[in-house]
Amino acid sequence: MFTRCLRAEFYKMKRSPVTISHIIIPILVSAVFLAYYASSGWEEIDKITAFYQALGSALPVLIGIFAASIMEQEQNAGAFQNLLTFRSKTAAFFSKVVALLLLGLFALLLTAVLFGSGFNMIHEQSSATMGVFIMAALVMWLSAIPLYLIFEIFAFVFGKAFAIGAGLLSGLISALFLTGLGMHVWKVVPFSWATKMPDAYLVYELADRSALSQIKSQAPIYLIVVIVCFVGYYVFAANYEGSKISE
Repeated sequence: MFTRCLRAEFYKMKRSPVTISHIIIPILVSAVFLAYYASSGWEEIDKITAFYQALGSALPVLIGIFAASIMEQEQNAGAFQNLLTFRSKTAAFFSKVVALLLLGLFALLLTAVLFGSGFNMIHEQSSATMGVFIMAALVMWLSAIPLYLIFEIFAFVFGKAFAIGAGLLSGLISALFLTGLGMHVWKVVPFSWATKMPDAYLVYELADRSALSQIKSQAPIYLIVVIVCFVGYYVFAANYEGSKISE
């Protein structure tokens, strides 16, 4: 059932703006940063960390928009009746979030490859290998999994505007927590993980190997939050009875 739902989800999204955005955005973002870095006097490490910090701050905003778009698609296709008539609502809902997760993984890996290739062409003696760029993208994707689940619930329960607003607020939190403001609390605030977790990984790989202890201390908190989010999403999907949201 889940496989059929996932296949149907990708078919519906085949030529949608959501899918197209996951191709165009990585190309544009990589091109803009590489064009700037080609003439910038920044240190290599600063360039790499700034790129992933900007990407991590924008990611929650994009997730909110994409989650809202998925909800709107169902709302326009019979006021959620397609979802409610499925034999397994949980399979239908999980296919939506998994489809977005797979698209997000593809987009982040594409961004890492494009940016990493261009960066190493600009800096022939770069200390960062392609593996570092790809691993930082994987860390960012893993850190964003709770946001996909939370924002999908927001979109279907509270509506498109609420999900997009939550994404914007999360992006702001991510940016603010790059300052000293989030130094001691970011580990328990999932909305900041898309910037802070890749940042911690890059510090470990490129600057300070002792940062490994910070990464290890984050792992149990991450696992607990992800499990809670998946359980919460399952409960939401199993009990969803439609929405009367009008926007």
